[in-house]
Amino acid sequence: IASYNSVEELYLSFTQGNWRQDAWGYPPTRSQGVGAEVVARINGTEEESQRKWKGLTNALSGVFCASLNFIDDENTSVPRLAFNAQTRKNGDTNVAERHATLRHGFLPRENVCTENLTPWIKQLPCQAKSGLGALLNPYRLYNMHFHSMGISLVPVVGTTGGGQTGLVYKQHITVVLDSRTFELGNSWTLGELMDRDIQEACPVASKSTVRVVIPGEGVQVFPEPERRESLAGQNTYVYDIQRQNAAEIRFETANAADNKEAPTQLPVVAAHRHVNGHGGSGGGVETEIINRGSQPLEITYFDSLPWYLRVYLHTLAIEAVGSDGRATKLHPTETMFTPAIDRGRPSSIELTMTLPANTRTVLRYSFDKGFIKYTEHPPDANRGFNIGPAIISYRSDAHRPLSCALQTPRPRGQSECVVRVYTELFLASLPTPDFSMPYNVITFTCTVLALFFGRIFNLLTRDFAVLKDSD
Repeated sequence: IASYNSVEELYLSFTQGNWRQDAWGYPPTRSQGVGAEVVARINGTEEESQRKWKGLTNALSGVFCASLNFIDDENTSVPRLAFNAQTRKNGDTNVAERHATLRHGFLPRENVCTENLTPWIKQLPCQAKSGLGALLNPYRLYNMHFHSMGISLVPVVGTTGGGQTGLVYKQHITVVLDSRTFELGNSWTLGELMDRDIQEACPVASKSTVRVVIPGEGVQVFPEPERRESLAGQNTYVYDIQRQNAAEIRFETANAADNKEAPTQLPVVAAHRHVNGHGGSGGGVETEIINRGSQPLEITYFDSLPWYLRVYLHTLAIEAVGSDGRATKLHPTETMFTPAIDRGRPSSIELTMTLPANTRTVLRYSFDKGFIKYTEHPPDANRGFNIGPAIISYRSDAHRPLSCALQTPRPRGQSECVVRVYTELFLASLPTPDFSMPYNVITFTCTVLALFFGRIFNLLTRDFAVLKDSD
């Protein structure tokens, strides 16, 4: 699929639930907002990449039993700054020379279930028969606080020999489970948590390793690991599954009921977004970005809104509030705005700006709500439209999260750790028509036609005759 559609880089994720950074810290893998996200860098001209993008989403839709075929021009954006930040910062100028176009599509209403998990498991070498795949119990995976799974194709130099560039295929799954949900108490094994057992390691795997990262104190792991190491500044226990059954790894906590402490390493950047305004004519977006670092931090802000939310760029206002309560206005160093086309493409805003240290930055802009056809409304029209999350990207030099430590080998042209923070979704309420009116019109029209047709039919088919007195 990647070769046929000239894909140079691909990220696909299915997510259910929001990653709570204030409680869980950095995510171990790339986690995005609720729904399905596809990011692909396709080689070719603009017309060729648009055609191949459509073929790629349709192929992925069939492989993973998802609704990715609904990603079309209306919800596809072409970011210039957000996902290209690491290549531009590291001097990878070959991207422009190869005429590669990066496209981003998001389906906020996509529900993740077992029909997406089954094809994902089938991509594993031993599927669910042996190895770590045997622990993936869908009944436990979807009884959770957060669930994210996906694949990635990352360009890496040297994988094909001779210094040529090749693609490395990776699969990731991130699940946040609570042992108290399954009444396991303070001591439980990985097999008890997942309600599955591993009979043997995957025979076709050259290496099968489990790393247990302990974010803080109060958790003991048994048995003794083969070796210990430090991963992203955290204690890590390493187990070889070919020698040790992963299902027998036991965890003991001091008191599960009191295990509500904050993570030892809070993310440097946290972001939240919500919609404001009232009525059916207009509204606005307000995004709060918190910089907990002691140094100024350069970030890239990316937001894509559908065409029926008409954004006014002149209403953009950025204000930073420090710890002393003083507010200062910020101006982006680079701005790229793509206006929307009705039923053609969404509008996108990309900003590069520097956040002062220990500040809370609020970004606001307004939009007007457009009118759409009554056939374009979802079945639950009065609920509103789900709008995808905003994405904040920044380079983490001082604090290296776990996702960067696990990112081996490094993608081509990326020598620094790029962290992306996804905000929450929000609901946009649009003016809804009276859906009962068509049925009232049909009923009234049919009644009139029935009376009219009956009267005319009687006049045409009856035989009128004059009766005499003798008759």
